Amino acid sequence: MSHFVISAFLLLVAASCLEQQPKLSPEQKQVWSMEEKYWQILAAFDREGYIALWDENTVAWPYPLPNPIRKNVIRSDPFGLWKGAGLKNVHLEPKAVQVFADVAVVYYIVTDTYTKRDGSSEVESIRITHTWRKTNGTWHIIGGMSAPAQPSK
Repeated sequence: MSHFVISAFLLLVAASCLEQQPKLSPEQKQVWSMEEKYWQILAAFDREGYIALWDENTVAWPYPLPNPIRKNVIRSDPFGLWKGAGLKNVHLEPKAVQVFADVAVVYYIVTDTYTKRDGSSEVESIRITHTWRKTNGTWHIIGGMSAPAQPSK
């Protein structure tokens, strides 16, 4: 196969991948930037910044937990699921961002590499849903749920 054919094929694959990514309005970009901020704060283990992302009446259900949690759990142990781990690399793949006036729903896959307590590294992919509400000009998470991502076919 010629280099031209291979290059053309790779360009078509790249273009189709870009088409699958949602095109975001300025309002949707604002909410998506909050998701990026969420992971920056998490990677930095910024306790106060992380707690501030969550609405006082939030309810969320991280997949490793048996039941949903509220802000009191987040406040008392914001990095409980990450204790002893170090977040090394994060890749966010937006799937959908929809804004309804002062509420937004975001769906994405995060693939992260983290260091486990024993020093080894692990890569995981998680489907995430966050629901955000804008109050007094600031977006806060009011709900969320996560689950292991299914392998691509």
